[in-house]
Amino acid sequence: MKVVMLVGALALAPSLVLAQDNQGPTLCNANDDSSEAGVISTCTQLIEANKSSQDERAAFYYNRGFAYWRNGELDAALVDESEAIAINPGFADSYMRRGAAFLGKGDYDRAIADATKAIEIDPLNVRAYANRGIAREKTGDRLGAIADETRAIEINPKFIAAYLIRQENHNAIGDHGTAAADLAMATKIEPEGGFEGYRFRAQAYRLMGEYDHAIADFNRWIDINPNSAVAYELRADAYLREKDAEHAITDASKALELSLKRTYAYRVRGTAYFQKRDLDAAIADFTASIAAEPDIASTYGLRGQAYALKDDPDHAIADFTKQIELDPGNDQAYHARGAAYEKKHDSAAANADYARSMWVAGAERRPVGTLSPDVAKAFDRRRRKSPATSSK
Repeated sequence: MKVVMLVGALALAPSLVLAQDNQGPTLCNANDDSSEAGVISTCTQLIEANKSSQDERAAFYYNRGFAYWRNGELDAALVDESEAIAINPGFADSYMRRGAAFLGKGDYDRAIADATKAIEIDPLNVRAYANRGIAREKTGDRLGAIADETRAIEINPKFIAAYLIRQENHNAIGDHGTAAADLAMATKIEPEGGFEGYRFRAQAYRLMGEYDHAIADFNRWIDINPNSAVAYELRADAYLREKDAEHAITDASKALELSLKRTYAYRVRGTAYFQKRDLDAAIADFTASIAAEPDIASTYGLRGQAYALKDDPDHAIADFTKQIELDPGNDQAYHARGAAYEKKHDSAAANADYARSMWVAGAERRPVGTLSPDVAKAFDRRRRKSPATSSK
């Protein structure tokens, strides 16, 4: 989850408020308090009217791209930011934001290239440094990530996200004292409000296990923007971590009411239903999540667990098999499938999976050359996708 929440939290640029007599351009303004649907609708009308200057038209695409990005529509965001760049090749923030969309899609090389271009145009683009730091982390360049986040902090010492990303990389290289100091600093900075600030500080509290404080920050965000689907989605996650399934279901449902694109809400709500042992509802939500994002291994594992509790080993085995196909380095998936085979009284298959689970569990301690290609590749993929205190 950390990945989905922080990757999705970065790449936020200052608002572009256009000086016009009418209200349209002001409403087509990707600020922290804007409704994604409202921004998309208004910007679309202005783009289709085709009555603005080239710079204004580039800003309309930029703002709509931001709204698409906030709504989880990364492909649409890429199209709009590319259009803004085509109109205005010197638009640093559009490179920054397109890089963020590439980051959310796992295309780290393009994310780095776009962030670097944004920095070339605007050497003080704090979010471009922060995004490039995340992308570098994903490629295993921990020191490069730390350098980028340090530069982001130099530019803006109150940029909470940079402290969060830097602390994760310090932890990864064993510098736990510096990591702890970065996390403590992140919780001490008073957010300026809106989408950016409270989201980041809530993340810091969540990492410290202070879910009550995290929920309080999400409450403040929702007070500012009661139509933000992502705010409800993330508060639902915090409630889930507090084992408050009822509130998690309510918030996830609200997020989906506001935007069906917030697909993580299906997983959160499905997990809450699972906690309540409402297995049919859990399976329905996991199925919806898989339909939207079919390449996330863990969702198949969650649905497989629900099927296993329903005493449906065939469907459970199918889901655990898919989970293993996507993540062959997951020892728990082999163990869960082994248990499902055991329910079917297939001792040979069960024992084979149990043995494989034990072997994979110890694989990270073995020299890379001794691993099978699929497991070695899976561990490399896990390293690249390890949570950076967002996206999905």
